[in-house]
Order: sequence, then C-alpha cells, then structure tokens
Amino acid sequence: MFKKNGEITNVANSLLLASSILIFHVILLAGIGILVLFFSGIVNYIFWIFLASSALVTVSIYLFYRYMKKEGGTAFLKILSLPELKGKEIEVNLLGGLASFKIASDNRVQQVIENNAIPVSRQLEDSDTRRLRELTELAGMLEKDLISLEEFHQVKRSLLN
Repeated sequence: MFKKNGEITNVANSLLLASSILIFHVILLAGIGILVLFFSGIVNYIFWIFLASSALVTVSIYLFYRYMKKEGGTAFLKILSLPELKGKEIEVNLLGGLASFKIASDNRVQQVIENNAIPVSRQLEDSDTRRLRELTELAGMLEKDLISLEEFHQVKRSLLN
C-alpha cells in the first residue's frame, strides 16, 4: 500500500543478483568436480598414456626409417646436392634447439688467437651495450697498464658524450 514502484524493482534486482551468485557458485563447484575427476583419471591411467605415446613415437620412427630406406635417402641426397647448399654447413637440432634448422656458409671469417681458430660472430648491438663493452675493454686496458689514467679519462669522456 505504502510501497513505491522503485522499491519493487530494487528488491527484484537484489533477488536476481543473489540467484545469479548462487548459480555461479554451483557452476564453479561443478567445474572443480570435473577437474578433479579429469586429473584423477590422468593419474590413474598415466602408465597407459605413457605406453600409448611411446608406441606412437616408435611407430613414427619406424615409418620414417622405412621411408628413408626406400626412397628417402636418394631424396635427401638430392636436397643436399642442390646448388644453393653447395659448400655450406647444415645443422639440425631437435631437442637441444627445439627443432631448429640452420644453414651456414662454410667459409666464415675466422681469427687466429694463440693458434686457436675462433669464429667471429656478427651481431647487431645497441649503442648502450656497445658503450658498456668498450668501457669494460678500456678498464681492462687500464688494469694491464696498457694506457695511462689520463688516456683512460679522455677516452671515457668521449664514449659517454
């Protein structure tokens, strides 16, 4: 009798919100139950899962071996005899490089330091990294008394400016 129309909608909205929260909790509990059943199933059948995956890997290795024995060896040799690959090193890493494949030129620029051949790696570096590397080399030269303290400060000022 003394209620306004706005009060009825507020009560209805509150009831709708409370019921949606209740439904959300029921769905959440059901999802947690399904996850528990799923992971307990994995734990119970881990031996069979491991056995099936091992059998799958073994069959795939056998099929690859059979293909390579039948015609894959000649196909592989044809690929290696392509003119694009002549005189280049081919490197394939499976697990160590996560299935990486690299083709490198065989005649790399090499430095000889104390009769040991060390390949020069050519990488781009940003200016901060280059400055830090040069300052480190400069400090090493100062420690070995290859340059004087005045020369050190002069080159350091020129690097930092």
